[in-house]
Amino acid sequence: MRFFVIAALALGVLFLGITILGLNHTEAASRPPSGQGHAAVVSGMVVSTHPLYLIATAVTQGIEKPVLLLPPNQSGHDVQLRPADRQRLKQANFVLWFGAQYETPLAAVLKDQPNAIALFDLKAFKRLPLRDPQGKAFASSLDPHLWLDPANAVGIAHAIATVRARQFPQYASRYQHNAQIFSQRLMAQASQYQSSGAKPYWAYHDAYQYLERSLNLNFKGSLTVEHDLPPTIRQLVWLQQQRPKSKNGAIYPMCLLAEGHADPATLKRLQPVKVQTIDEIMSGEQDFVAGWQKLAQDIVACTKP
Repeated sequence: MRFFVIAALALGVLFLGITILGLNHTEAASRPPSGQGHAAVVSGMVVSTHPLYLIATAVTQGIEKPVLLLPPNQSGHDVQLRPADRQRLKQANFVLWFGAQYETPLAAVLKDQPNAIALFDLKAFKRLPLRDPQGKAFASSLDPHLWLDPANAVGIAHAIATVRARQFPQYASRYQHNAQIFSQRLMAQASQYQSSGAKPYWAYHDAYQYLERSLNLNFKGSLTVEHDLPPTIRQLVWLQQQRPKSKNGAIYPMCLLAEGHADPATLKRLQPVKVQTIDEIMSGEQDFVAGWQKLAQDIVACTKP
């Protein structure tokens, strides 16, 4: 069943990418490829954030080197554009970003730019709503961290391959081959983590639900709705009341996933708790599959009783 879901997702992205891709007829895209070092034969692709850069790098290996717009440690929530960044976007023949829900400042810059594609505009991806600290979905919302779902990452890879193959058909087979290799590597890693029995966890703020299906995780609440907002006493009490019990009736040692270090006083109220620092944008990684595997290993280790 998982194979068919992934195949449908990839085909949906391919179809949508081809459908909307009037950008390859723009003046920028019609320029001849320019060299970039020994291996690169194509240039002009700009991606917004580090997770996209890692996927794009895998798909374009040996053909081109994508340009990362934002620093690797800067998420879409913290976009700050310099004049040079705006110029880089304007000169690119392909700009790939997630969308206004994640990289809000880019929306105004890219709204009239025909060579830009927002992945959130492609309806083929698995989408999940934002949730409040008690796990209730916010209506008409979108959790933007969709790259953490391996099937979504596969879809992104095939979308990139489709766009670049349309722009530079002489390298179409190489883009598509790279996307396929990336997909096989990632899904091989993801298949290792399926197991019986869902593993409960807490999050400092809810940013990891796209990993839940692959890692068989059971979300038991978050401390706060935003990473920069402190948790309330009421929410900490609620978390303690909802935590599962061990088989012998003892208090279950919960795993808390967090982007940074939680306040010691807060952690004291949640004991017993294990804190695992998670970098969901993989800022220190050079390979998406290796970065995803590290996230998976850290989370699985943390959620073991």
